[in-house]
Amino acid sequence: MIEIQEINLSKKKERSLFIDMQWDIYRDFPQWVPQLKMALHDVLNPLTHPFYKTSTVKCFMAYENKKPVGRIMAIINHTANQQKNESAGAFGFFESIHSKEVSRSLFQTAEKWLKSEGVTKIEGPFNPSTNYDCGLLINRFDNPPQVMMTYNPPYYQELIEDYGFFKSMDLLAYRIDADFKMPDIIMRIAERNEKKGNITYRKLDLKNWKNELDHMYEIYNSAWEANWGFIPMTKEEFYHTAKELKTIVDPNLVHFVEVNGEMAGFILSLPDLNQIFKQIPDGKLFPTGVFKLLFQKKKYVNRSRTITMGIKKEFRKMGLETLLYKHNYIELQKAKIYKEFEMSWILETNLEMNKPLLTMGAEAYKTYRLFEKKL
Repeated sequence: MIEIQEINLSKKKERSLFIDMQWDIYRDFPQWVPQLKMALHDVLNPLTHPFYKTSTVKCFMAYENKKPVGRIMAIINHTANQQKNESAGAFGFFESIHSKEVSRSLFQTAEKWLKSEGVTKIEGPFNPSTNYDCGLLINRFDNPPQVMMTYNPPYYQELIEDYGFFKSMDLLAYRIDADFKMPDIIMRIAERNEKKGNITYRKLDLKNWKNELDHMYEIYNSAWEANWGFIPMTKEEFYHTAKELKTIVDPNLVHFVEVNGEMAGFILSLPDLNQIFKQIPDGKLFPTGVFKLLFQKKKYVNRSRTITMGIKKEFRKMGLETLLYKHNYIELQKAKIYKEFEMSWILETNLEMNKPLLTMGAEAYKTYRLFEKKL
């Protein structure tokens, strides 16, 4: 007998139950990397996280013989619905033992509430939107996830499709070895484009962090506004999400490009801190995890992930994507600590982003699927 209980995320004790149950799910999955619990408490706290100012959520946990066996968040993102002029809902933070009875109970409960709120379709998984971790891994379960990417048991796809969800979009993660040689055609295109206009570059200035965030925020909402699934972030939410970035970012791996002195785009790569988080199996940064994070980077980290690149719409078709890839590639190789680069995630339909990566010889080695279900 499956019992479903609603979880009040505003109460720390209940929020902890919602967070902690995933450790039971992943006990037998050695490639899983636990997120830091303090980060999960942050994104799941409706009292302090700006996401919940523009969204309404309900969380549920499934119990069998009083033991937690699954969880789900049902989400109504009012900003997304206003932008798209629709009444969509979403699910996220989904976890379940390998049981269709459990997953169906969770989906049914989430769907019942969403329908009562006038929702006509459900999308996901979003944790809790496309601006955060999202997508269901459907291949390469043998490879640990890079920083800020999802991981899940292989059977989740079966459970989700069993409830009537079908593919909405695939998100691709590319990988390439650090010793690859940038193709001559990429270098020629970059050099030709640089000669065409007054194009200049600079790295991130940590001493001017507030202004740098202003630039990134402006580019972010402009660059992705026409992309499938994009949800604009409020400035408060963007700054809240970026507050932890300053402690982990390598300024040599963040490049801005300017055209005639005007900010046109940026690229951001991060060290794969999941390689350190893997050494903190309980997800607790204190008392000992913080030392691994601060002092063991050189010992564990040899991968990097390019998490975002954006060009303002008025500067597209200038080949700036290729130029940023070139400069990012040069700095990554200069660092000499990275053996492997990941570029993720990228919409399968985004040819402007996919084509240069394929030309560079990158491999689309992981696929993260988003699903939808009409109500």
